Amino acid sequence: MINFFHKNFALLTIGFFTAFGSGFGQTYFISLFGGYFREFLNLTNGEFGGYYSIATILSAISLIWAGKLIDNIELRKYVSTIVVGLSLTCLLVSSILNTFMLFIGLYLLRLFGQGLMGHTSRTTMARYFDKDRGKALAVSSYGLAFGEIFYPSIAVILIGVIGWRLTWVSSSIFIIIFFGIGLWYLLKNHKQVHQNFLNNQKKNEQKIWKRRDILKDTKFYCYLPSTLLMSFAVTGFFFHQVYIAPLKGWDLNLIAIGLIFYAIFSIIGSTIAGLLVDKFNARKIMPFFLIPYLLILIILMYLNGPLILFAYMSVVGLTQAIGENVSGSLWAEMYGVNNLGSIKALMTFFGILASAASPFLFGIILDQGDTLNILILGTIILIIIFSVLSYIGKYFK
Repeated sequence: MINFFHKNFALLTIGFFTAFGSGFGQTYFISLFGGYFREFLNLTNGEFGGYYSIATILSAISLIWAGKLIDNIELRKYVSTIVVGLSLTCLLVSSILNTFMLFIGLYLLRLFGQGLMGHTSRTTMARYFDKDRGKALAVSSYGLAFGEIFYPSIAVILIGVIGWRLTWVSSSIFIIIFFGIGLWYLLKNHKQVHQNFLNNQKKNEQKIWKRRDILKDTKFYCYLPSTLLMSFAVTGFFFHQVYIAPLKGWDLNLIAIGLIFYAIFSIIGSTIAGLLVDKFNARKIMPFFLIPYLLILIILMYLNGPLILFAYMSVVGLTQAIGENVSGSLWAEMYGVNNLGSIKALMTFFGILASAASPFLFGIILDQGDTLNILILGTIILIIIFSVLSYIGKYFK
């Protein structure tokens, strides 16, 4: 493992940094400024949530086109464009004057940050690592986890000291200096890495899958639901956590502590998944990776209290990290890496749509009254159905 890191330090650091940089467009970071946006623009929770959901969906649609460009543009130029775009977006958000500027800012944050930064990280790790793809994707996931630990605390401190607008200005400067210069330096020799990759691809001739071919492939639909389940379910439960918390005997301070468990176990899950994927393969693991989440949901139906919250957050972090690593490897295993950027852009689109749908659907169910256990039970049933589908997928070549 140490030799692996030493040999591939530059490329792995690129995967870590781009995942780490995606934090500026993630929900956990943007939500810290939600109260300031609503107060300044006199928005209700529903109005702000509506702008956010629409901006997220539009960013997902844009990603279908923008994400595939990584297959044809030199990575150094591609990453530099994303970094500059994200930095300028932070400046735009710092100068918001009306709801139109807010909407454009949210759209660009989701596109450049959560979308393209994360997409670049996952695609780069899956494309250039074959034998050690699982471990490489684990390093990428570490970047996400460190962002969850680092950004919220720093942002809260900066907001208190310099205000929310200057916090976004500081973010813009940090992005240019840390990510812009850092990634530009790390990618200085990437042309040779990419050329070696192309030479290996020519030697190992295989079918080149395009998106239209994948959408006609039966096994794709066997595995897709399982890869989307965590994004759908976790977003739904997290979005409504303020409503759910009192029902389970939790408060917001406990949830904040729980997020630390979530981040720590995300790192553990990424490491476990990386080793498993490299030893076996993603298709063999897919039918089973949701089992820990299923078990904790069963426990959640019957037990309350702080310990259950910490256990739940830990298992969610573990399972989600395993799922991201396994699904990240799955598409490369099944469809090759020649058009991986295009393929992963499509998968990211589906994932964002799943995360955008669950807050609305979960809200409808929770509005019916004492329905939390019904919601949990429905999620358990989906896990069972999707896991069976993944198992069936192994019978298709």
